[in-house]
Amino acid sequence: MKKLLYSSLILLSAGIANPAMAAEVTPQNLVSQGYQGRLKSEGIPGYATFRQAVFLGKVDAETLVKGAITQGKLNPSMANDETYLNEVKSSLFLLRVNGSSR
Repeated sequence: MKKLLYSSLILLSAGIANPAMAAEVTPQNLVSQGYQGRLKSEGIPGYATFRQAVFLGKVDAETLVKGAITQGKLNPSMANDETYLNEVKSSLFLLRVNGSSR
């Protein structure tokens, strides 16, 4: 029982210490974060350079997801979630077509 309680406290504190991991990032929000430069430390440019990189195919759904996983914003299993990746691709497509990630 003590072991279970201790394990629960560790998981709870991990969620508090990293609230972004506790609440997964939506695909649309991930693209917005990329655009806003919040994944710059992972080599993903922000703002106009982000849009250009998306347009040229240098930044794609897989790149964004890997960057978010590295920063602890996404669960590593999301790299293999085809539904999630397709939604990120759709958001990137909208950004390319009309300049909006929503």
